[in-house]
Amino acid sequence: MTNTSVDLNIFTNCTHEKSDNATLITSTVNTMKEVFGDSWINNIRVFVDPQPKQQNLNNYVDNIVKDLKISRDNVYITDGLADGYLKSIHYCETDYIFQLEHDWSFLPSITHDMEFIIKCMKDGDMKHLRFNKRNNISTSTDILTEVDINGAPFCKTPVRSNNPHLIDRNSYISETAKLIRVCGAGSSDGIERFLLNANGFVYGCKGYEQQIQHTDGRLSGNM
Repeated sequence: MTNTSVDLNIFTNCTHEKSDNATLITSTVNTMKEVFGDSWINNIRVFVDPQPKQQNLNNYVDNIVKDLKISRDNVYITDGLADGYLKSIHYCETDYIFQLEHDWSFLPSITHDMEFIIKCMKDGDMKHLRFNKRNNISTSTDILTEVDINGAPFCKTPVRSNNPHLIDRNSYISETAKLIRVCGAGSSDGIERFLLNANGFVYGCKGYEQQIQHTDGRLSGNM
């Protein structure tokens, strides 16, 4: 049992056949729990962009509530991804929050528990820690510098991503939120384009294998 308490925010949208049920979002949460367990989760909130199939919205919300076993009060209708992201920062209660889109799978290459990861974020002054969808190899913009925190390797990077990540909520309220612009319902643009000069961290050492896999809801009609 962990003493760590983290709010989990999930971002999704209402589309075609995948919004007839909550299979995609439930699968994502289940793979997360397989890796991290669930004792650290303080509260689950889901932020739903009703576009482009707004007529599916009520049914989709019903299935999310049923499958995730959450209160309908914890499902929020948004004006696009950025709007949901900003709402999530202000609605949460914990110092660190997990930001998760609906179509990911977590891999066993993540070997540390949530309590240790949050301790490393505190001790290493991490404002943003992402899990990587590719091996930890530098690119022209994602330039990785390995650091050691509490005996565990992480990589510092000059960019941030809205691939699955943890954030220091207070730093986002005071500094980062004002940089994010709402793009409107139906927009799946990531928030990283607003945070071009904001440093972040990546889980694992340089060269470490990918920690998440994108199941890509767009291939089945989800954004």
